[in-house]
Amino acid sequence: MSINSQKRSYRKTTRAKQEEQTRRRITEAVVELHRTVGPAQTTISDIASLAGVGRVTVYKHFPDDSAMFRACSDHWIADNPPPDFAQALAEPDEIKQAAGVLRLLYDYYRRTYDMMGKVMRDAKTMPALADVVENGWMQLLRSLEDTLVPAGKQGDSAKRYRATLRVAMDIDTWSTISEMGIDDQSAAELACQWLREAKT
Repeated sequence: MSINSQKRSYRKTTRAKQEEQTRRRITEAVVELHRTVGPAQTTISDIASLAGVGRVTVYKHFPDDSAMFRACSDHWIADNPPPDFAQALAEPDEIKQAAGVLRLLYDYYRRTYDMMGKVMRDAKTMPALADVVENGWMQLLRSLEDTLVPAGKQGDSAKRYRATLRVAMDIDTWSTISEMGIDDQSAAELACQWLREAKT
């Protein structure tokens, strides 16, 4: 390889690393702003200022809201992975199984509400964000719901049980109960009382 080729290769590698670092700074700025003020109140100017770049640079890396929300979500989830529900789901008793899942879920909501609460709130009015939420967190909740509905349950009984589960797993339900001073353990027990009623 010639000296000139080596120089070009070095410049390309250096440029690529710089671009990667810039993209990371922007992504971290988006995450921080979404956590503190929420996606709906986050502007490109705010992101650029916090990341120490120009607005054009932000648009270069994230040309639309969808790309930005996906990158933000991936980065945040990597630092805040959802709970491992495997042990809770291995419980043979359906109510105890649900209780285990809900305790983990409520603990996660408590630890991440500064971000999750704002994202779920703003997703109601931001289609691009709603799409990311629907294909990420909501997909996980649907999977849990399908697993927690007892096998063989059909008809109105299955609908009542599924509806109760969906309400119990909703972050707004947890938030309402938590705001009343009820701890996560007690909240899970309360939700399981609903599920016992839904079984009948």
